[in-house]
Amino acid sequence: MKDTTLLSKPFLTSLFLGIGGFLYGYDSGIITPTLALKSFLAYFDHPDAATRGAIVSVYQAGAWFGSASVGITSDRFGRRRAIAFGCIWGAIGAALMAGAAHVAMLIMGRLLVGFAVGTITGVAPVFGAEIAKTHERAKITAANQMMVAWGFFVALWTGVGEGKWNNTNQWRLGFAIQGVPALLLGVGVLFIGESPRWMCLKGRYEEANQAFRNYHYNGSNEEWCNAEFSIIQVNIEEEQKAQGRLTWADLFKTPAFRKRLFVGSFVWAAAMLSGISFVQYYQTAIYATLQFDENEQLLVSGLYGSVAPVACLASLFFVDRIGRKKILITSSALLSLCYMIITIIAAVYPARPGLPTNTSAQRGLIACIFAVSANYSALLGPMTWIIPPEVFTTELRAKANALVQVIHYSISLVITQCSPIALAAVGWKYYILFVLTNAFCTLIFAFAYPETKGKSLEEIDEIFGDVKIFHGNNSKLAIDEENVVETLEVREEKTSQL
Repeated sequence: MKDTTLLSKPFLTSLFLGIGGFLYGYDSGIITPTLALKSFLAYFDHPDAATRGAIVSVYQAGAWFGSASVGITSDRFGRRRAIAFGCIWGAIGAALMAGAAHVAMLIMGRLLVGFAVGTITGVAPVFGAEIAKTHERAKITAANQMMVAWGFFVALWTGVGEGKWNNTNQWRLGFAIQGVPALLLGVGVLFIGESPRWMCLKGRYEEANQAFRNYHYNGSNEEWCNAEFSIIQVNIEEEQKAQGRLTWADLFKTPAFRKRLFVGSFVWAAAMLSGISFVQYYQTAIYATLQFDENEQLLVSGLYGSVAPVACLASLFFVDRIGRKKILITSSALLSLCYMIITIIAAVYPARPGLPTNTSAQRGLIACIFAVSANYSALLGPMTWIIPPEVFTTELRAKANALVQVIHYSISLVITQCSPIALAAVGWKYYILFVLTNAFCTLIFAFAYPETKGKSLEEIDEIFGDVKIFHGNNSKLAIDEENVVETLEVREEKTSQL
């Protein structure tokens, strides 16, 4: 049954969960204009490149630890409580950053905010995927990327506003605002329904059925709800029989598990190797090399932040219609081309202090930076939220997605820590790295990635071949628990006869 309602309850729930994505985008974005504010630099005694890198990258370190905790908190306490747990640390971290009296206090605040974001982004996409119907799953999970873009947009324009506010504490405002979405999500998430699939995993079938109906029952689809929930229940029981109680080590033991982990983690690795973190965090430093003053740096970064929300909104209209592989290949290939043009412009028309600059070259370079944002936000970015949750079984999903996020933040940590040092040392030659990494990712997506578009979470398991899947073509299948048990027994008898 395909419900064509644009604003379905799962989609609206995912938009609310997307506040976590908004927090991720805002936290990532607010440090960009802050590093360009003279009041901030003066207060912290003009930190050198290594210190600036630490201030930025400690956020990724916190996110690393937050992601690592998700496999425990999400499986044990549920998707909602795990998110609420992360939000507590987000509010505390925001308070520390806003009241920072020295660099150590600022770094501790960034660490806690990063921990919150790692926790939330490790759970929210899984939650969204588990409550979505097959035909709208990509749109629902891609909403996270749209909210990330809006968070980044608000952060950059908050920075522009701070620059206009003639106050030595102007930089504290942006940091204080971080606590608002953390508190809103942390309280609100406790008032929405839990994931039906997580409840099935815990054997709470009656509650799971009620939660499923709360998300999907529209008054006229009783038969579909019964049939669909029975399919989910049967397949989760089948997963548990086939896989047993999984540990962290089990993620690496079988070829099927390793393939799932590769598919789920490489898309995030590709996202970080795309150079988007470098551009987002250090674009004001790039603009400074073009001889832009503080106000120009803040204004251009604000305009940059306006590109992503539009691109993400556009992606919601095609992300469920175009194959995942096609989107990934196209995005990485175009990103490689953009960085190639950026490299050429920066090499041929360098901006040197005290010498005239080539205005057309400057505009071309900035246009390419904006194109990187549009490309990532409409194509590769949404895929990072869509693919990892859908390639893992219910039993595997929380732990595996936590590990995927650990890999994501590990690579981001290296990029953000090394980028200011590398940019200062080799200048435009640093861009060549992203020409090569994006070209490499294009090849991996083309030859090593499966297509998952149009498949249910349970049907995707067939791609990896480690779980027997029950499709339930008969609309009257297993409407109650007794029928589910009988179905399993019949399947087992057929298997034993082969």
